[in-house]
Amino acid sequence: MKKSIAKIYFKLRSRVYKAPNKQKLNYILEKSSQEDAPLLVIFSAFPRTGMKATYNYLRTLKDVDAHKLFILDNFGFQQRGAYYLAENGDFKIRTAVESIIADVQNKLKSKNTIFIGTSKGGFASLYFGIKMKADYIISGAPQYKLGNYLSDIPEKAPVLSSIMGNTDKSSIDHLNALLPTKIKQANGSLPKVYVHYSEQEHTYEEHVKDLIQDLSVANYDLTLDICDYKIHQEVSQFFPPFLIQSLSQIITKLKVEQ
Repeated sequence: MKKSIAKIYFKLRSRVYKAPNKQKLNYILEKSSQEDAPLLVIFSAFPRTGMKATYNYLRTLKDVDAHKLFILDNFGFQQRGAYYLAENGDFKIRTAVESIIADVQNKLKSKNTIFIGTSKGGFASLYFGIKMKADYIISGAPQYKLGNYLSDIPEKAPVLSSIMGNTDKSSIDHLNALLPTKIKQANGSLPKVYVHYSEQEHTYEEHVKDLIQDLSVANYDLTLDICDYKIHQEVSQFFPPFLIQSLSQIITKLKVEQ
């Protein structure tokens, strides 16, 4: 019953954006009463097995005074997500995501952007945040070497294939290089990056450890939140307090600087 109500609720609030490249995106935009409030861009993680994509952290962020753009990733295998990147090797989704963020920011005249997400959404918050020169990124337990993550067990092959059109080594290498390349090639003003993770769950050794090292070498301003849980999915329980605390500090700082 709760799932049905939530589905109807999201459908009523969701809108469709048509990018210049004809790619459509579903999104929810919540505007602050303060015109100069920062813009939060929220990316979603994979839904639970058997479920289609949904928006993340709507309730968590309901009392945060900011403009909020929630973007749905209902693409790829079983409409569960394509990392906001591509279907069958066509990266129109990525272009559309950049387009909606730029359009919303221009219309709102928001000076500061904060990109947010966990797991799949954590990858997206970092990738698009660095690519689009966000001011802040708050990422929880993100994947880093995306090709490796999508090829480590056979069950993930359909997701990899739906994004790239195949499961070839060249596709795996391409996805592996996306975020590391962005981190190393970024220039000018770099976003301040907040990373939440647990050293006890598998993505730390496989992804987060190298991510933090590369961010440090590239001189990003880092804030780390290290928790102690063993199951990756538990990030959804441990990340929200860190998210709210970080946003409170950031928004207070921005108000003082105005």
